[in-house]
Amino acid sequence: MTELMRQAESNPRAAYDLGLRYYRGDGVEQNSYQAIVWMRKAAERGNLNAQKALGGFYLYGLEEMGSDPKEAERWLQLAASRGDAESAKLLKEARSGKEKDQRDFEKRRSAYGEYWMRSYPYSGRWRRGAWSW
Repeated sequence: MTELMRQAESNPRAAYDLGLRYYRGDGVEQNSYQAIVWMRKAAERGNLNAQKALGGFYLYGLEEMGSDPKEAERWLQLAASRGDAESAKLLKEARSGKEKDQRDFEKRRSAYGEYWMRSYPYSGRWRRGAWSW
């Protein structure tokens, strides 16, 4: 594995392969964090499969990580702009999810914003250049 890790530092295909191995637990202990780290390294260096995979990870979420349609859109846009049909399809999903997240945020903000802004007093006070409790 150390040979693959050494190669993955400079070769985007090897970084993609290592990320996929961490995602699947193939030859290494399954680790979603390391999967994302290595996929991102490959995607940043232009690996199309890594861009698509990273977009999927962010679109659907990965174990303890929830979905992030905005970040998914970023990676899927890169892959779709290179002519990848599957990425273009997923990009539509990501954009729809991003719009839904924005609408949900606006609902929560309008429903709870005033409550949180005015109902709870501060615990400390700023006096003479320092906080006092």
